[in-house]
Amino acid sequence: MGGGAAMARIAAPLAAAFPLLAGCTQDLPTVPLAGWSRAPDLSVYSSMELYGAVAREQSILCGGSSPARVRARWADDFETREVAVRNALASRHGTAAVDEAQAFAPQPVSCGHLIDLQWRENYIRMLRLLEMRLGLA
Repeated sequence: MGGGAAMARIAAPLAAAFPLLAGCTQDLPTVPLAGWSRAPDLSVYSSMELYGAVAREQSILCGGSSPARVRARWADDFETREVAVRNALASRHGTAAVDEAQAFAPQPVSCGHLIDLQWRENYIRMLRLLEMRLGLA
């Protein structure tokens, strides 16, 4: 049996499986070593919202900022990007699923000597990951 026939036997099942695998590309990592790269979109979105809520609460409770000022600063920094992500997720998963992913239990906010910026940084990282996944970045 020639090499061409052996290759044809191998190539036929691969060619048949390729369209099935093409749908899996959204689940492949988009950011090397990001940790969240394999998590479902709505889980990332839920975590992103939680990180943002804790960061805002920490700014208010620990940093002494007014709630209106914190909301305005976050709106300036992130509102356009977050609305785009939310709309893309709603198109993909439905508005009810996105609303459900946004519902989370309040988290305790601890205050140290300095505001812990990890919450804001984690929010930004999750937002960036979703933008890449959804083709917004």
